Amino acid sequence: MKRFNVISTLAAAVLFTSCYSVFSGGTGGQIVDAESTSNPKRGIAYVEVYAYTDSAARDSDFKAWQEGTIFTPSDTYYGHTTTDSNGSFSISKLVWKETKPFFGKDADFTTIYLLYFHENYGLTKDKTVITSDSTSDSIYAELTAIKKTTSLNIKIYDVSTSNTFNDNVLVTVSVPQSTDTLSTSPKNYEEIISGSGTISISYPRWKTQEDKTNGIENKPQISIKYTQSADEITWKACANADNDEKDYSFLSDDFEITKTVENSSYSVSLYGKATKIKVPTVNGNYGDSTAESSDGIVISMKAKKSDANSTTGSGEEYTIDCGETTTQSQSIGTSGTQTHGNFSGLGSGFYWIDNSYNQKFTTIDVQFFADGVATGIIKTLRSDTQSYNFNLNQVQADD
Repeated sequence: MKRFNVISTLAAAVLFTSCYSVFSGGTGGQIVDAESTSNPKRGIAYVEVYAYTDSAARDSDFKAWQEGTIFTPSDTYYGHTTTDSNGSFSISKLVWKETKPFFGKDADFTTIYLLYFHENYGLTKDKTVITSDSTSDSIYAELTAIKKTTSLNIKIYDVSTSNTFNDNVLVTVSVPQSTDTLSTSPKNYEEIISGSGTISISYPRWKTQEDKTNGIENKPQISIKYTQSADEITWKACANADNDEKDYSFLSDDFEITKTVENSSYSVSLYGKATKIKVPTVNGNYGDSTAESSDGIVISMKAKKSDANSTTGSGEEYTIDCGETTTQSQSIGTSGTQTHGNFSGLGSGFYWIDNSYNQKFTTIDVQFFADGVATGIIKTLRSDTQSYNFNLNQVQADD
């Protein structure tokens, strides 16, 4: 008799637990910025939406999240999607089971427990009711930002020309993220910029709870570093006469430029100049311009080791090759008249290295040679001058 009772009880339990129905439905809607002044309010893109059928599981994940961190749900959450550019979202199928459906076995409704996460808005709880075999579009949620976003409009200038520097430059921006309730490392933003570009940064909207209460928004001090993005570095950051010396010195390797930002848009100007400098093109004449004997002479131009990018040469001697050419005749007009001893193109394709000049331009001293013999003529060439024309017939003072 006891055995029969036990068997009967187990059978009843199995029968009871198997008497449930399975339903499915969906939900969707829009998430907007609570402080938006547009009508309708601006939708928030890239909000992560998590849907739970169990409120306890949702609440557990909500409590586990720490401000300033990325939300990671437990394995118990049910549905997930991300809002589009207008803040709209849809989760098409959520499944639940019910032992006593409200409309019998044909239909039911249930409460879905929601979490919204966005790095700039934090984690927010919500809930909605869905009906089986349908997808509602009834959710409308307004989120208030806990972080502020600023667009850094960056322009990179070459001080030697005052024009934008259009080679690739890697810009790194370090933005503080700590508050009175959260101690964390700054967040780094990196972007390769050619000439000009924009980096969007975000940071805590309030430094303290007291500031939040009083409506005092954070004005963080950010730091910026930048360097040419290339295998060979030929350009480096420098001052723009905004240092104590009021010059254009190169910045130290560990430099950081600090700025205080407070608006949604902030303009930043960065400056630099070349370390690898092109030798100006030198043209001119040598010898007697009326004599054919002035033609066919090899004219060469040489610099010192200290002026050029070379590991050869010594001391103050002019031993670094900066090009050579041969003098030749040149016709003048249509009369057939010719001049002799003309040369061109010296310096073309040659460079020198200078990592220490403190003005917008630098200089290089060069000496000229005729058929390998020093002429004694020394000239100073400036990096901000594209070409020179010299008469090498007599020793002249440096130009």
